[in-house]
Amino acid sequence: MISDCKAVLFDFDGTLADSSEGIFKSLIYAFECDGKPAPAESTLRKFIGPPIYDSFKNLFGYTDGKIDFMIEKYRERYREKGYSETRIYDGIPELLCTLREKGIKIATASSKPTVFIEQILKEHGLYGYFDYIGGTQFDNISADKSAVLQSAMDALGVTARETVMVGDRLFDIRGAKGVGVPCIAVLYGFGSREEFVEYGAEYIVETPAQIETLIFGE
Repeated sequence: MISDCKAVLFDFDGTLADSSEGIFKSLIYAFECDGKPAPAESTLRKFIGPPIYDSFKNLFGYTDGKIDFMIEKYRERYREKGYSETRIYDGIPELLCTLREKGIKIATASSKPTVFIEQILKEHGLYGYFDYIGGTQFDNISADKSAVLQSAMDALGVTARETVMVGDRLFDIRGAKGVGVPCIAVLYGFGSREEFVEYGAEYIVETPAQIETLIFGE
């Protein structure tokens, strides 16, 4: 049981939802617009977690101007239909319902643009469970995950001691450590047990139901 927990912050992609189909297809579209072949799926998977700007820069060495072009093309398709190619993970609606019923505050803390998070949550009937939607704006170049978490905590009116982060990549663990919040790392997303151990996740779970058990000890 995680004592004194009053708020849960969720990463989005790979934690609340499997949004890989829409993300991958939109990335492939961007590369096609640049006259490039589609990267391997193993490379595309690396885009889920960090800010998209960083991925284009670090994985492909694109310069600022080309990164702007690639992000514009990616979002062009994602805005049109990529966001709808998203599946909420089994057990997440039930987890959110339980958290709400037991008085736990709920927020997202993601590197994904806020407008897309809101759009997807509304489409799946989950928006009403959240007290705050923490994400990024379209003009953010490289979002600081710790800053996103801190903004969410400030909005919820909770301290680090009263908060837990749930995520699926090392960026979530790093962000949580940056503000002194424990992290529950989920194996059903895009990370691995080896990654979670290496970066020091306080908890590792396989299902959303295990998140509930950790928080309430039931």
